[in-house]
Parts: sequence; C-alpha cells; structure tokens
Amino acid sequence: MPDRPAPSPRIVPGPTARPRHVVDERSIYSALFDPVIMHDTDTAGCEHLPFLMWLMANTAPPTLTLVGAGRTVRDTLAFFVHVRALPTQLVHHETSCAFQPENAGLYYLARTAWLAWQADRLAQRTPPAAPPGSLFLCDGVQAPLYPAATESGLEKYPDWKNILSSQTVLSFCFNQGSGLGVLAVPPEPDCLALFLPPANTTAPTREAIFLRQQIAFAGQAWLDKAQLARTAHENQSLHAGLRHAHTDMLALRVRAHQTALELSALRNSAATTRTRIHDDYENMQATGRIVSDCRPAFDAVRQRVSSVPALVRLLARTILKGPLTLPNLPAPPAVAPPPPCTDQPGIAAARPAAPTMLHVLFVAGEPDTPGVQYRCVRNAAACARAGYPAAWKDCAAVTPGDIAWADILVLWRVAFSGHVSVMLQLARQKGARIIFDTDDLTFIPHMARIDLIDGIRSAGATEERIETVFTDMQRTLMQADMGFAPTDALADTMRVYRPATHTVPNTYDAAFLAQARLACRARKATHPDGLVRIGYATGSRTHQKDFAQICPAVVTVLRDNPQTRLVLFREPENHRPLLMIDEFPALRTVHAQIEWRDTMPLAGLAQELARFDICIAPLQTQSIFCNAKSELKFFEAALAGVPCVVSPTAPFRRCVIHGRTGLLAETPAEWAEALNRLINDPALRTRMARDACHAVLWQFGPQRQTRLFRTLLDGLRGEDAAAHAAETLIARLPDRMTDLPDIPECTTLFEQDRLDNAALSIVVTVYNYAAVVLEALESVRAQTLHPLDLIVVDDGSTDGSVALVQDWMRRHAGRFNRLLLLRTDKNAGLGAARNCGVAHTETPFFLPLDADNRLLPAACAHLLAAMDDMTAYAYPTLAQFGASPHPHLMGEAPFQPMRLMAGNFIDALALVAKWAWAAAGGYYTDRAAMGWEDYDLWCSLAELGLKATHVPQILAEYRVHSRSMTNSVTETAEHKARVVALMEQRHPWLRLVQKTAKERV
Repeated sequence: MPDRPAPSPRIVPGPTARPRHVVDERSIYSALFDPVIMHDTDTAGCEHLPFLMWLMANTAPPTLTLVGAGRTVRDTLAFFVHVRALPTQLVHHETSCAFQPENAGLYYLARTAWLAWQADRLAQRTPPAAPPGSLFLCDGVQAPLYPAATESGLEKYPDWKNILSSQTVLSFCFNQGSGLGVLAVPPEPDCLALFLPPANTTAPTREAIFLRQQIAFAGQAWLDKAQLARTAHENQSLHAGLRHAHTDMLALRVRAHQTALELSALRNSAATTRTRIHDDYENMQATGRIVSDCRPAFDAVRQRVSSVPALVRLLARTILKGPLTLPNLPAPPAVAPPPPCTDQPGIAAARPAAPTMLHVLFVAGEPDTPGVQYRCVRNAAACARAGYPAAWKDCAAVTPGDIAWADILVLWRVAFSGHVSVMLQLARQKGARIIFDTDDLTFIPHMARIDLIDGIRSAGATEERIETVFTDMQRTLMQADMGFAPTDALADTMRVYRPATHTVPNTYDAAFLAQARLACRARKATHPDGLVRIGYATGSRTHQKDFAQICPAVVTVLRDNPQTRLVLFREPENHRPLLMIDEFPALRTVHAQIEWRDTMPLAGLAQELARFDICIAPLQTQSIFCNAKSELKFFEAALAGVPCVVSPTAPFRRCVIHGRTGLLAETPAEWAEALNRLINDPALRTRMARDACHAVLWQFGPQRQTRLFRTLLDGLRGEDAAAHAAETLIARLPDRMTDLPDIPECTTLFEQDRLDNAALSIVVTVYNYAAVVLEALESVRAQTLHPLDLIVVDDGSTDGSVALVQDWMRRHAGRFNRLLLLRTDKNAGLGAARNCGVAHTETPFFLPLDADNRLLPAACAHLLAAMDDMTAYAYPTLAQFGASPHPHLMGEAPFQPMRLMAGNFIDALALVAKWAWAAAGGYYTDRAAMGWEDYDLWCSLAELGLKATHVPQILAEYRVHSRSMTNSVTETAEHKARVVALMEQRHPWLRLVQKTAKERV
C-alpha cells in the first residue's frame, strides 16, 4: 500500500509543566492497518498492540522489555521494529522472576507476569526504585476507559501507589481487553500529554477522551482480528481432520481395489485351471475312444503273435508281402498353427496406433515436501499448457481409475512397494508409458553412506534405512521406460540404468515470480536499516558438511563487517535450527550477528528471500551427490532481486556467469573475497541481481518448460514423431545460455510505486522530441486499462524533453501505479534505451512506444486480451499520420514467422512478454547499426520457436515525418548497409529482398 500524504503536524497542548509535543496522526491510525502475525491460537495481549506500536513510534525507546508476552505480541512488535527501522532492542523474559527494571526503557508486563510482579513488589517492605524515564505498561488492571473527574484513575487500585519505591509516577489506564495500566517514571515522554488532563485539573480534555477511544477501538479491532484468525485456525484444523479422514478412506479404497484385483487374479487363475482340467479330460476321452476303435485290430495282431511260431510266420509274411495292413485309425484332433514369429528379420509386427491425446499423471512419492511443487505441480501445469491433459496425485491415493485415465505415468521419488507393483502392472496392461523422476541421487544403494551423504547423519537417519529406500527407488527406476532429472549431471548418472533419460529442470511459476518481484519492490520502498544480511536458506537439516567448508570465511567476514548479519532458519514449532550450530564453535564468537528466522512454506519463500542482501549456497564440489543438485537456490534468489555466492558445482557453473550474474567461490579465501566484494559494493549487488534475474527468466521459466514438455510428449506419439522430437532437442542443445540484455547506466529522476500489480508497462524512449512527446504521454494516460505502469527513458536529450516529462509526471501521478523517469548517463542509442526501460519494468508484459507515435485508447486492453502464457508478443495494425499525403496502414499481415526471412513486416509497437525479451537477449545495442532492433528481436524469437499473434485492429498511430529516425538515420545508404550486414551476421538464414536505403512515406 503506498504511503498516504502526510497531514500537517498538529500542536497538542499539554499541561503547563510539560512541553508541547508534535504528533504525526498517521502513527495513531496506522496501527489499524499493520498486519497481525498470528501464531496458532495465541491471542493474549493483541488488544494492546496498537497503543504499544504508537508509543514506540513516538518515543523510539532504546529497549523494549517483554515479560511473559505471547508469541503473537513478540513477533508483531519485532516486525514493527524492523519495518519502521527503529533503534529498539527487544528483550524477552518468560516470567517476572528474572525481571528487574535496571535501565530506562519501555517495559510491557503481560497479565500473568504483571500480577506476579505486583504481588512480589507489594510483599517487599521497601520496593526497589525504577530508573528515571522508565515506562511500564501493565496488562490486567481492569480500569474504566477514563476516570470520573474526581478520581485519578488509580484511586480504586491503591496497590499501584507502592509498586515503585515512593516515586511520583504518572499513571492512567485504558479499558481494552482486561485493562492496560501505564506507569511513567519522570521524566515521562512528551507524547503521553495527549492522554492526560491539563495542569491543575482532573477532568480529561475532549481530545484526550477521543484519543483513548481511538486506541480502545484499535485494540478491539485487533482483538477481533485475532479471534477471527483463531476461528480460521480451528476451521483449518477441522478441515485438516476431514482431509486426513478422506485420505484414510482413500487408502481403504485403494486396499479394497488391491484386494479386488487379487481376488480377480485368483478367479482368473482358477478359471484357467478349470479350463486346463477340462481340456485334459477331453483329451483323455478322445484317447479312450481311439483305443476303443483300434481294439479289434490290436486283438487280431495279438492273436497272430500270441506264440513264437505265429510271430515267426508274421515276420516272414511281412518280408515277402509287405507290411501288415491295419484297420483305418481316427485322425488326431486339429491344432491351431502358432502365430508367426515377429522377432524374425523381415517380418513387421503390427503396432497399435498412438493415442490421439496423451493424459499425463504425475505420482508423488513424497507429497508433503516442497519438492512436489517443483517436480509434480509445476510440471503438470507445463504439460497442460503444452496441450496435454495432466494431473498429479499422492502415490498412496492412486486408484485403478487413475491408471485407466493416464497414458503416461511420471513417478517422482516413488519407492517400490506392493501398491506400486499393482500400479505398474495395470499401467503395463493398458500400454501406458512409465517415467521415473528424481531430483537427487536416490537410486544407487551403495551411495547410502554417511561419508558420501552427510545429510544421513544430520537428518537422524541410518545408513541401513536410506540404503533400503535407495534400493526401492532403483527397483522403480528399473521398471520404467525412461527417466527425468533436473540437472545434466543427475541425468548422466541415471542413463546408466535408463539410457532414455531427459533433463527436465526445476522451474518457478508465475505466482512465485509475482510474489518475488512485489517483495523486491516493497523492500526497496522501505527505509533501510543499515544492515547487510547474508542469507543461508537451506530447506533441510542435511547441509552440515556443506556449511563447514565456508564457516571460517563467514566468521571472518562477520567480524570484519559489524553491519553484517548471518540469517539462519529454525523450525517454528520448537525453534530447532536447520543448521546445527553446535558443530561450529566459531559461530559463538559472532552470535550477536546471527539473525534467526522461522522457516516458512514455499508460498512465503519469496518474501523471505527478498529480505537478504546476499544469498549463499555452499556445496561440496567433490561430492557426486552435491554435483547432482539443482540450481533452484540461485534462480529463486535472482527473481527476488538478491545476488548469490555459490559453490562451483557442475549445475551452478552452467547457469552462473561469474562476476556478471553471480560469484563462484570454492576455497575459504574465495568465499571471504566474494562476500566482502558484495558487502562493500551495493551498486554491484544491484547490477548482479538484475542481470541474474534476466538470465533465469527464460532459462528456468514456465514457458521454456512448456516448450520442453511439448517436444518430449510429442515424441511419444510414434516413430516419426520421435525422430522429429530428437531433431528438435538436438538442435536446442546450444540454447542453454543466451546473451544477457545490455543495460546502460542511468539516473532516476522521478519515481513512484503504489505497490499494486499492473499487467503491463508502457516504455517510452525519448531523444530530442520535446515537440511531440506530450502527445505520446497523453495517449498513454487515455488508456482504458487500469492499473497501468509507465516508464520513460530519456537518452540524453538536449531540447528540454526531460523537464516537460517530469512536470507531466508530477501532474498525472495519480493515474499510474508505477511511474518512472530515467535518464541514461550518456547517449546509448535506441536499443540500449529500450533495454534500460524494460529492465526497470515489474510487469509480465511491456509495450515500447516511440515518443513521436500515439496509442488509441483501447490499445493496451486489446493487446493484453490477445496474449496467453505461451505468446511472445502481440502486434496490432497501425495507421500512419503526419506528413504523408496518403496515409497507409502498417502491420496488417498475419503472423507467419518465415515471412521474416525476406524482411520485417512487424512494427516495434507490440506488446512483448518480458520473458521473451530476456530469452532473446534483449534489443541489440550496436549504435553504428541502429534501426532494426525490433526486427532483430522478432528474428531471435522465431529462432526459439516462439509464437506471436496479430490483432487485426488499428490500435496505434505512426507518425511519418522527415526527422524520424527511420528516415534520418536508418534509411540512409551508408547506415543501411551496416544494418543489413549486422542482421545477416546475427541471423544467417535471412534472405533480405530490400537491402538498399528507402525513405518511408
């Protein structure tokens, strides 16, 4: 929420013995809107938070001592101190026994702590004195809102008078909750005069009564929000119970299905046995009939050979007259010939036709871990964007109906079991493809050794248990047709078991990107506290050896830079640290510089990362296990605007440009040098984070993942499709790293950010266009789309353009969400100026507008409606105006990327996705060949296979005049030759038909 205009200060008269105090009214009412940080059902003391925050904002006490306060009160006040950049140190005591008011400061005693402290002080004959200037807030006083005119507010509570040893204290009460008492030891803060009667009177002023009512109202509002949060928590618990019950029911259903399948198999086996027995019986009967029919002949033979003389006569007769003739025997039963052998060369087996639509089911073996988002949820969304219906399910919840629906099963971290065996049998019976996916080396059993994977020890597991898990993972892998892995190193290892393994990287999604950029903007709008935070956002308790490599360097850096803090994380329930610092004694010497944060779900990761100034990701570079880990710590920090120092593992070396998008460090000396370099150079941190963000927008973005899945799944639709997919994948191998956009140095002349989320930014570039620039800006202001961001980049104008734009922005600031006026430090050229503006956008799309052109009111709305998740840009039809006697239309042709081979047919005025701009490396910045920056961008996007769309409506106006850059620079003979040469060098496939200069009319 943007800051509201500050009201004029109000002078509030106090007692004659006290000075008058200037109060900012925003500090009274802002407490109504600050967030309540709820923890479970902890609501104690919530109603006093508005007054506490108001008091802290107006007094800025050196210390705030909380005695017996709940987690909600503690964390909310800590958040308030951080956001307001107060010089206040928070001290917490669980009970009042260890509490002694030794230093002047602000003390808050929760209800139970106040009652215990009060009884303890009254029991002492000589209660101790409090330091001058101390201020005590005591919960549980049960006072009225404001006392009667004849009472001080504490007369009916005589025990208050003796709490502090015979000291004259200023005291009054509030009635929110169970009552909040205020004891102020002189000299009391001036701001308390607002709540007291004037000197020599007992009746409070109407203003004091009103302020007390406002504080009481704010407290009640917070209490209501706390109770609402508690009710919501109870509802969530009920829903969680219902989900567990539903899960149990699904598990029972799965077991029932398994039992049914087993019974069905038994029935089939019994039926087969019965059939075999019946066939054997039939054969026996047939044999009996044959024997019966042959019996007369056998009897005749037996009679003839019944004696030796008869046998001799029979043999003699056979020799002289031929073999003995027997009666005709019945023919044997017919037997069906065997099917032809399809394994023989030259005999083609009939193959079933590929299904017209493949359904993809992602099966999660560890559904309660963050990895399910990276490997199942986001990949299923990518498949859906690619046109393939996709879903994901917990492995335990997969039913035979799910298997019947799926044509492809992607098994992520699924260990072999009886249930998995049945799943695979059903999948094989219907001809489904099976893919094994893992994001760690979890399929080599002999890797389950503590000396290779230290995480086994620190996670509290045993080698035997992990070896069993790895063995079951390997069994699943061996049942699969192909494999997925997030890094090349892991995919190479998996190919030993499954040659058809593809690298499918971890990615971010649009929600994470939006959260990360908003958190980055919010931090930029917050007053800095002077600290430099080095964040170690490990997600599990498995990185002890990794951190051990850099611990000496981190300790040295913290000692040499007192303004630095090491941010570590702990479990919120029991505050157990994820990094077991007991194994690092050196950290004890800098414990005051360690900042502990509670771990958060993945949905809150972006906001937490944005708090860092530097993110670190140490890994053991000699470990095969660590070299297989993905790059997500780097790209998530980059999206949140934070530069990284990482270990040079194989995945990090592929995606980090050392010194440009991050720093690689291996030895302790390299780590210390890298950290000191970033600590001492804030400008380098800003540039490095910006370039890192541009580097990962496409490389780890949902659009590139969608393109990858479309190719992979298309390749499963038959042999021809597989050949085409292989050709495409091989051709794309070199596109891992594209050139980064070249961003010139600039100065910010005007800036406004209301911290709303606009859908697009309009980027206006200006160079000596004072005569027409306001027409362009007015056409932007007239857009029907709300909210809207506007960024103007002046590229070194000398004609007064800057003053005109700056004055216009001040007058129309209320129209825009973000408003930014930048000026390049030196004239950089059109491409660099556009890159400068795009680099400062915080929206998914941007629309470049030259300062001599104009938009029609519905331009942004119509172009935005034509975009989808996979469209790189949308361009409209433009109408010429100005010097041309016969205006023409421009940009009328529909999108046909191969038409770009002959020349450009799309104007620069197009709505472009920022991820597409980053994928192409931005606009080129060669000043000697300025003019075709937009054409070059369209060609680069065509080479990436990205689509555009044409909006066949006139949505903008193109000014034709002799002073335009096209006519005065681009379409001159010598310059045009340089432009053509550059384009043909960058895109050798072009076959331009218009290489000579031609004035645009």
